[in-house]
Amino acid sequence: DNKDLHKSEKAVEIGRKMGITSAAKIRTSGLCTQCHFTVQKLGAAPPKAIGGVSCESCHGGAKDWLDLHNVGDRREGDDSAAKLTARVAKSTAAGLLYPDKVHLVAENCFSCHIITDEKLVNKGGHPVGSDDFDLVSWSAGEVRHNFFKSKGEKNVPIDTNRKRMLFIVGTMLDLEYSMRGLARATEKADYGKAMGRRCGKTRERFNAIVAALGDAAPAELKTISETVNAPGLLKFFNTEPLIAAADVIDGAMEGFVGSNDGSAFAAIDKMVPTEVKGAVYQP
Repeated sequence: DNKDLHKSEKAVEIGRKMGITSAAKIRTSGLCTQCHFTVQKLGAAPPKAIGGVSCESCHGGAKDWLDLHNVGDRREGDDSAAKLTARVAKSTAAGLLYPDKVHLVAENCFSCHIITDEKLVNKGGHPVGSDDFDLVSWSAGEVRHNFFKSKGEKNVPIDTNRKRMLFIVGTMLDLEYSMRGLARATEKADYGKAMGRRCGKTRERFNAIVAALGDAAPAELKTISETVNAPGLLKFFNTEPLIAAADVIDGAMEGFVGSNDGSAFAAIDKMVPTEVKGAVYQP
């Protein structure tokens, strides 16, 4: 259970190496809570780790938008498109990361599944990240919660167009975050070496996507391709060019997500994972 992760032998060992002297202190260390717990922030009280990974871990702190999001009974037949649009607008303005902005939700995934603290890996012995993390298979598995269209009766599978978008956006984010990781590396040790390998592997996958789409590849993908394939980019201590390339990816994301729905990307279907991570919940 992730709520008790701080008590595990591995967690205690990593904590000790990082100067965190007890399991109890792991629950209060931002080094650990930012990914492994949900942190409650109420007024002037100190932040408190109250549970494992939750809705807020992906969709943002809910204090200001939860009531807006849950107003009325959304399963009723009179929940019109106008009401839905208004509710989404108010909720997102208050901080909700809504699923249609897939890159914003997925950024939270990658910020934890690719470690951003070099010392945590090199000194603490923490894994560099989830080597098997894939936005499609993980989103389609145990974290899937598509209940809206069925009015809560079943957890609806992710449709093909959405999977294509998840695959492309996931690859873009994987490349961005691994490049930032390589740029962050201050020594040729486990962290930097792993980030370099991840950069190379993910760039190959991104290039395969662009090649498969050919002339149909959106302008944002072509811009990213030109940037990340610059000679000599993926190397140690190439900090500024790596960060600049990661910024190009980040800057292209909004336009790509806003202008595409996946329907024109059938050419990549053979690349999109078909397996799912974990058991899918059904009511």
